[in-house]
Amino acid sequence: MRVSLVITVKNEARLLRQNLLYHLGIGIEKVFVYFDGTTDNGQQLIKDIEGVETNASISAEKYSHLGYLKHLCDNRDVIHTARQCLNTYDAQMKCKALGVDWLISLDADELFLTDYIKPINLSHFFEAYKAYDVIQFKTLEVLARKMAYDKVMLEEVKFKIQKNFKSHFNRIYFKFFNPYNKQFLSHPHWLGHDMGKLAIRVDSNTIPKNVHRYQTIDKTALKSEKGGYLLHYHLYDYQDFIKKYQNFKAHPNTFLSGNKIGSLKTLWRDMVNDPQFDDLFLQRYFEDNILITEAKFKTLQHLRYFPFIKRKAKAIADVTYPQTILKSVKQSL
Repeated sequence: MRVSLVITVKNEARLLRQNLLYHLGIGIEKVFVYFDGTTDNGQQLIKDIEGVETNASISAEKYSHLGYLKHLCDNRDVIHTARQCLNTYDAQMKCKALGVDWLISLDADELFLTDYIKPINLSHFFEAYKAYDVIQFKTLEVLARKMAYDKVMLEEVKFKIQKNFKSHFNRIYFKFFNPYNKQFLSHPHWLGHDMGKLAIRVDSNTIPKNVHRYQTIDKTALKSEKGGYLLHYHLYDYQDFIKKYQNFKAHPNTFLSGNKIGSLKTLWRDMVNDPQFDDLFLQRYFEDNILITEAKFKTLQHLRYFPFIKRKAKAIADVTYPQTILKSVKQSL
């Protein structure tokens, strides 16, 4: 099986090289990187890596003649995920021309792995799904245990592995301060998306609906199956927190799907771009509210209301495979 990867990037120089070297290291044949208004030096940092093709985000005009992409073209200039979907479709067309079997669509802060306990050969993994149109990956979310990382994909191995729990006693909530109303917001420990991302069988009759979901062009039933994992390095340190919500500054209060972006995303988008909050305030906010302290780490290991009892339904796990792969190419990082 021949497998490629597509990533849309805006100011991800800290992660991009790590991401590409990891994916090429596990057997990805070619990576398509689309730069979406990037102002950092990310493109220069990866120009020496073989197997990488770089482009600017696709214009709406390129695919405006395709009625089934109208919702993406119409939102292209307003919502960045519409541009991401158009970029993925463009990479899909390139993969068809190259005879590639599968295309994985991710962000720069995401890594794919076949299994977080016992990873298997990439080709063997995809061979098992050849009867399906798309494969939906399950998300694991990084623990932000440092204020600053150098190379987080090499350094951090602890991940949240479960967002939702059936038992009320297993559920995990943290408090987040709202400086506008001086009140605390209770929110689950999981801060990013849990919808996963996708691998697309290139010769299937599929197009992006949004970055997390696909649909068939002719509205027939989509053959979808769950498999594999997505490591999400979401808000992994203070600098990433600032970068993410500066990039999010002009984002409307809804996603491409029409769903609201959520109370925390709205709050942090407004805070980071509000001149009344200086860098020192935001650093302290990250440390007090988002950083996984020793106290929060213990909360992730014990039952709600019974902090002296360790949970049986695990919330966190060590995921060392990316570290192993990146150590093997450390001289290239």
